[in-house]
Amino acid sequence: MIINFSDAKGVIERDGGLSQVLEPWHIPVILGTEHDKGVNERTGQDVLDVLEVAQPAIHVPDVVYSYNWMEDEIQEYALRAYTGYVRNLQELVIENSLDIRLIPTNKGWKYEHFVEYRELFDDFDYEEFAFYAVQYTGGDAGNAINVLRSHVRNSIAALDMEDVFLIGRLAKDDLLDFAPRVHGATGLRQWTDACSTGNGLSQDLWTEFQETREAKLSVNDGQEQRPVNEFSGRKEDN
Repeated sequence: MIINFSDAKGVIERDGGLSQVLEPWHIPVILGTEHDKGVNERTGQDVLDVLEVAQPAIHVPDVVYSYNWMEDEIQEYALRAYTGYVRNLQELVIENSLDIRLIPTNKGWKYEHFVEYRELFDDFDYEEFAFYAVQYTGGDAGNAINVLRSHVRNSIAALDMEDVFLIGRLAKDDLLDFAPRVHGATGLRQWTDACSTGNGLSQDLWTEFQETREAKLSVNDGQEQRPVNEFSGRKEDN
């Protein structure tokens, strides 16, 4: 089950844990990616308190914001701040023996931005990446699906990770033509629209919805992402 950090925190404060909203076999995926205000107000102790109660769990950490209109110097600061934050959080997870798997997310879009993650990935043997895709839809972004695909390819080329999952991208046709290492996606609007009935959400409709999304993601499974050493200075920035 996927749940936003603020929602997980609210349920824990109300119920003392997540058992009231989880089935016994569920491993919660707690997304730190939320509105800037919520992220900025979140403390490190808030995160540890939630993870300690929620374990075993998967957590996508988030801190600071990153937008393509920022000056290069500020963007570099955001990258350093984020990778430093994930490093510190991972060390605390290890120190406190928490049953938590961290999956970093993107604070950049260029190949060079993702190169900044390499030391972090090497030190902790990360093989997964959560690509936040919400900002590629709506407002001034329009529906920049091709730009998103390009940026995802940049991250894979730089980090050579095994698995990528998209946060906030579940439109059926949008999932076509992503790099073959994109194995999962999550979102809210599409599945609630597809599974809604006059009496609420229907579990019976979920199976078909899930199968169609998995089919779209599996289109490129037979292809291979080019290894990072095949990139000879040509990088997709968009």
